[in-house]
Amino acid sequence: MRIPAGHASLVGMLLAVAVLGAWPSIAPVSGSRGVEAQVVERERQELILPASNLREIDAGLRSRLGLFPDVQGFRTARLFVRADGSYLLEIEMDREGRIERERRPLDTARLSSFRDDLESRMAEGPSIQPEEHGGRGGLVLSQTLLGVAYHGWAVPVALDVSSGRTAVATYLLTAGASFYLPYRLTRGRPVSEAHRDLAFFGNTRGILAGLLLGDILADEGSSAADWRLGGGVLAGWSGALAGYVAAERFRPDPGTAALWTAMGDLGLAGGAMAAFALGPYANETVVRGDPEFPYTEERTRNASLGHGMTLAGGVAGIAAGAWLADRIPMTEGNVTVLRSAALLGAQTGLSAASFLTDDSRAGVGSALAGGIAGLALGAPWLGDRRFTSGEGLLIAAGHLGGGATSLGITYLLVGAPDDHVSTYLVAGTIGSALGAGLVARALDPGSEAAGFSMRPELDRGEGRGVSLEVHPAALVGSLVSSTAAPMVTIRF
Repeated sequence: MRIPAGHASLVGMLLAVAVLGAWPSIAPVSGSRGVEAQVVERERQELILPASNLREIDAGLRSRLGLFPDVQGFRTARLFVRADGSYLLEIEMDREGRIERERRPLDTARLSSFRDDLESRMAEGPSIQPEEHGGRGGLVLSQTLLGVAYHGWAVPVALDVSSGRTAVATYLLTAGASFYLPYRLTRGRPVSEAHRDLAFFGNTRGILAGLLLGDILADEGSSAADWRLGGGVLAGWSGALAGYVAAERFRPDPGTAALWTAMGDLGLAGGAMAAFALGPYANETVVRGDPEFPYTEERTRNASLGHGMTLAGGVAGIAAGAWLADRIPMTEGNVTVLRSAALLGAQTGLSAASFLTDDSRAGVGSALAGGIAGLALGAPWLGDRRFTSGEGLLIAAGHLGGGATSLGITYLLVGAPDDHVSTYLVAGTIGSALGAGLVARALDPGSEAAGFSMRPELDRGEGRGVSLEVHPAALVGSLVSSTAAPMVTIRF
């Protein structure tokens, strides 16, 4: 077909446009990575409030300070800086089960104003606190379950109800009251997750405290059980009320509330361990009976003093948690990691003591000292790290899984633990440390920036990283077969 000369230039131009328009679809695949690399933008997360080491604003802090009232389904807010030095405030929301992100540019003046407002709100405290109702259902349910599981049957026993019919009625009425009273008293009142968690902590640990106090006050005889159970009921209900009032008064975020409860638990355990190591909870042999027909029996040296030390440890732990929360802000995930650090310290102390003595009291004392050291080292290490709840649980799982794997390998190598107690303790400690440490390092953004990751795809360095894989099955196979197999794989 002949094209008129006057149209030749027009046809050529159209052909050029068509070829250029189709170029992305016909370009070689190998060049696509180069195109993508040219449009990559990198941003670095910054502290929202450097003076307080505040890296992100979670839902609890947002509610405490009354921030972002226009955002529905708020999850978290973070601050990023671009390569050109400009700032972005990224807000993550949950809209009908879908995650959405909103990015708000901030110049230097607006960022300074935002930080000043944030500091003033944090200084004002709970006076600007909006109402929260997200924890009400959990609070009512947990208190009802405690009523069904403990208070319902403890009340008729403590009151020494002899009639079976009356006892059943008392049980059902108490269980019903455990639902109705929290439901009625929280209606129209703010109930956050911190209210729920602290009320549950107060009730459950209050039951324990009441049992111990009742045992201290009880006389020998049939009334001892009444004193214990009755003390558990009264202290449990009082603890639930105290937990709710504490959440109402201090308005802690979920991480702070978790830190209080965790330190309270560690304090109770530490008090009991101290009571055993120092003697009150230790056993002693006493001689009873007539001189002509004596017999010996084992008893606790001074149970009342031991109970007092346990309760004092719990109070000291809660006070230490409040002190620590004012100095190192923590998320719920951080608190889980701190528990793991305390446990690892106790394992280390017990392992060290096993080489020096067979005395159980000395071993428990060494474990207590190690646990305190683990807390003292773990809290500063967390610093401005912000682990989520799920990440904290992953680290705790790594702690348990690493210890179990190490103990399993030790059993295959040395056999039953009867004559190798120290070996087992050391192996379990090392395994726990490796398991928790590797998972924490893989989840820590700072370690990824340094080029380490448990999965190469998590590395930030454009595909570079280190992948570490352990193959326990290969070790088992090497014990029963001469076939060589890799036990550890490292990929770069």
